[in-house]
Amino acid sequence: MITPDAPPGSPTAPAPRSPAGLVPLERPGFGAGLKAVLGGYGYLFRTPDLWPLALVPTGIALVLTVVLAVVGVKLAPSLVELIVKEPGTGALWTTLMVVLRILSLAVVLVAALAISFGLAKPLSGPALERMVRRAEADLGAPAWPDVGFFADMWRALQSSLVALAFTLPILLVLGVVGLVFAPASVVVVPLQLAVTALAGAWDLCDCPLSIRGVPVAARIAFVRRNLAAVMGFGSGLALLSFLPCALLLVLPAGVLGAARLVVTLERWEASKGPPR
Repeated sequence: MITPDAPPGSPTAPAPRSPAGLVPLERPGFGAGLKAVLGGYGYLFRTPDLWPLALVPTGIALVLTVVLAVVGVKLAPSLVELIVKEPGTGALWTTLMVVLRILSLAVVLVAALAISFGLAKPLSGPALERMVRRAEADLGAPAWPDVGFFADMWRALQSSLVALAFTLPILLVLGVVGLVFAPASVVVVPLQLAVTALAGAWDLCDCPLSIRGVPVAARIAFVRRNLAAVMGFGSGLALLSFLPCALLLVLPAGVLGAARLVVTLERWEASKGPPR
């Protein structure tokens, strides 16, 4: 059980006592992560009183995506000009420039999507916190001490910064590879989506832990211990990224699925003693 980063003497929630029927026999793995994604959507659709809260992160992410996408589309031609400063003439060059423009648009749109969802989480922190607390309460998890508004936003921002620090360099490298060697786009674009989804999995699974005030190092260690489940969760997000309607609700439904997955993982670890 991970301990919140609370000042000495401050009240903390008691360690959860897991009902025997809810403790997995084995450490939840890849399949549990996949199921958690669908479970988050199912829980959201079954709980209509959470729908107004779900509109907050969805609306923020949608607005940010549109704004950044418009900016990216305007900047995309500059990316092509940086790579091909003096284009030649003829049908081959014309085709090449068209392909490069399309790939540059794909790069900036994926980057806009990653940044938007990365920023939408801390900006909608209070709404997501209420949703996480509701999901955990329905699972019988203990209530955690309240977190201040700015403290909650700062912890959520820490998580998003870690995700962006991991995601953006890889996305840029893949984007350059796709622009320089056009046929590689068949592999590059799916890889970009997968990297974005895996970073989103960390960000969403980290949300329930950051709400409790768990230090960043302890949160990273928790995710590392349960990497298979987190990768399964990320793979589920990657598959859903091909469904635009599902992607609109990825923040609220994803954070609900992540909260349920984290509770399950904590119960398994609590049943096996202190983590190694």
